[in-house]
Amino acid sequence: MKASFILTVALLIGVGISSVNAQSVRDKSAHQRARIHEGVKKGDLTKAEAHRLNRDQHKIHQKARQYKCNDGRLSRRERKELKKDQRMASHRIYHYKNNGRPRS
Repeated sequence: MKASFILTVALLIGVGISSVNAQSVRDKSAHQRARIHEGVKKGDLTKAEAHRLNRDQHKIHQKARQYKCNDGRLSRRERKELKKDQRMASHRIYHYKNNGRPRS
């Protein structure tokens, strides 16, 4: 009885953590898209830069969907890879917004 209860609790915690991690990937992507939109609105990004950055976001989203299609969850390695991709995209957004190029 105790073993089945502990197993049930462990499974519920695992599912909860998995959905939280998937949610954080989505939240990060939404935040980055908002930064891109803000950069265009303020004139910090050219249309070409914004297009490139949005394409990066789309690729990250596609990769996350592909990973989740495999087994419905993100493994530790997959989460780490997505976080790395998002971190690199964030650096790229910062770079493009602050590169001093004339805007059109």
